[in-house]
Amino acid sequence: MMKSLLNLGSRLMLVCLVAAVGLGFTYSLVEENIAEQELKKRAEAATVVLEPIGATPQESPELTAELQGDFPDLISVFEGMDEDGEVIGYAFVLKSKGYNFITMAVGVDAEGKVTGIEVITNEETPGLGAPAAENPDFLGQFTGKGPEPLVLKQDIDGVTSATYTSRGITNGVNMALEMWESLQ
Repeated sequence: MMKSLLNLGSRLMLVCLVAAVGLGFTYSLVEENIAEQELKKRAEAATVVLEPIGATPQESPELTAELQGDFPDLISVFEGMDEDGEVIGYAFVLKSKGYNFITMAVGVDAEGKVTGIEVITNEETPGLGAPAAENPDFLGQFTGKGPEPLVLKQDIDGVTSATYTSRGITNGVNMALEMWESLQ
């Protein structure tokens, strides 16, 4: 009986070891591609939210590192440059908590007005929060508002049956406005 248990345990441990090595090796092969794809998605989202003010996004690792101390949910900051190389806005890529996490880019112009929101990834509940996070009518309400913090149900109409998602996106926009304020 004891010999049988040891034999079974050894086989199980060998299978787990082979699987762990295989997963680790596979991840090491694709890790760089995953990072490139995530960077590409963030840059595309920054382009979309800075497009209304005619700005070209340029990622700023220094500004990101500076702001991450006070805003740990910040992922990256893009400065919006005009044709003369002047900063005329920012795109803040951040994570906000709805029912689950929402990764989004929020564009803010030089006057502290929201220029747009682009949801990059959305972990909200399919059929409830997820459609709300992609709803252009809901997201469009934020455009042109700020620099004062926005209040759900006063400044922004939430999406029915997606209260957590509505609150999460509003909180994310307010975080971006607060970051813009700290840069002034």
